[in-house]
Amino acid sequence: SEFRKELGLWSLVFLAIGAILGPAIAYIPVDVLADSGPSGILSWVVAFVLLFTTALVFVELGTMWPRAGGVAYYPYKSNGALAAVLNGWPAFVGYSLIMPASLTATVEYLSFYFPQLFTNGVLTYSGIVVAIVLGLIVFLIHLRHVGFLGNINNALTLFKALVFLIPLIALLVYFHPINFNNPKLGGFSPFGISGFFAAITATVFAYLGFRQPINYAEEVKNPGRDIPMAILLALVITMIYYIIESLAFLGVVDRVISSTSGWSSLIQLPYPYVTAIQNTNIPASSILFIPITIIAAIVAAYTDALIYYGSAARIGVALAKYDRMLPGFFSRLNKEGMPIYSNILVFIIGLIYIALFPSFASVFLLFTDAVLLSYAPAAVSLLVFRKVFPNETRPYKMPAAQVLAPIAFIVSSLLIYWSGWQAIEVTMIMGIVGLALLYFYHKYERITKADVYGGLWLLLFYIVLLVISYFGSTNLNMIPAPWDTLVVIIVSLVFFYIGYISGVKYHEAIVKAQKA
Repeated sequence: SEFRKELGLWSLVFLAIGAILGPAIAYIPVDVLADSGPSGILSWVVAFVLLFTTALVFVELGTMWPRAGGVAYYPYKSNGALAAVLNGWPAFVGYSLIMPASLTATVEYLSFYFPQLFTNGVLTYSGIVVAIVLGLIVFLIHLRHVGFLGNINNALTLFKALVFLIPLIALLVYFHPINFNNPKLGGFSPFGISGFFAAITATVFAYLGFRQPINYAEEVKNPGRDIPMAILLALVITMIYYIIESLAFLGVVDRVISSTSGWSSLIQLPYPYVTAIQNTNIPASSILFIPITIIAAIVAAYTDALIYYGSAARIGVALAKYDRMLPGFFSRLNKEGMPIYSNILVFIIGLIYIALFPSFASVFLLFTDAVLLSYAPAAVSLLVFRKVFPNETRPYKMPAAQVLAPIAFIVSSLLIYWSGWQAIEVTMIMGIVGLALLYFYHKYERITKADVYGGLWLLLFYIVLLVISYFGSTNLNMIPAPWDTLVVIIVSLVFFYIGYISGVKYHEAIVKAQKA
């Protein structure tokens, strides 16, 4: 069987929106205010601009070569096997972890009405059983054709987005304009520039689901037309949506906190919008607005699991079919055109992590960093392809690529660094352990010197980033902020061009070997 081309524009839009408005819908718009106060609302726009360069990179790649799990394919084609495993393995692990993490978040929200499911910060045995059953439903959905999956996701995403607007509108009715610059709460920017940068980090993480159309690209009816439009629409719509969320909470924040020091306490709220509704004394809140808020959060988390499960399975296909890092049978599809064995692998990984890490918080930074490791190399791939495949058809061509591609690489590197030493330490080690996959590759294709030279830069970049993080402001603070960020920017720029040169030489070596 082959992948079925059943996804149209709006299915792609809802895949991206559904992934962006995942568990984050219930807390990140409030975390942004906790970090920076009212000025945090501006961070949604800044983060949009920063990530837009990265989005443009993937739009060009995804429309030029639409591949299932494409994020794992492009670095392999541009820089060889070593770069592929250092990029594809973290992407696969990260996406695979999002599914169980989102399922645990779903059960955590359910525990608002069923407290026996979640106690002391982790799922109980009954909570784990519920999460596994919900995961089994996701698995069964992914055995049907992709059009069926798209229709379910369209309905769930539209439902959660519209339903969550109801309590937001109710809060906006009680909006206090003074909260934009309330002297009792520290004014417009109570934590200065450092707080604003922290808010930008949080907002950028919220947008990361925009890449879903790239992972499903091989199943799109018209990828050249629909992928660029879908990603743009999803980013714009979710930016507006998140701004509305932050505004709704900000308008009543004086009913939740009473001093500047109170901002940081917002992060500790398990159900921030429920707290805001309760403190505002909105009529019928207990029978209408609070249940609606919880239901929308449950659906948001579950939709995230549904979408990322499919992305993880498709990256598994890419690792087997294109990168040759997994046994070939993982690329096989069932009669519905869905990756059956890769689906099973992702489901097993999900079960293991639900059992070992039965809380959303325990794996949040881990899967976030693992996914982020697969963002930066794509910018290098884009410029390498411009050089070695200049005549390839490009339905969308990124403007000013010589400038924007390095910026996209820097932004992606900063996101990894800003996530903190603890997450980076585990993620980098996990990425390097993934080098064991080269064993499978060597069984099918001999690893050449070109593969090593083409990808060695990425391994060194990870190691250097790990060292900077160890001595930086998130750990020993021997390189304090903002100097650590400046160091990361300079180092990233240097490695970007090393990666580009390595990719070009990799292709020159291939051509030379073919002529020999």
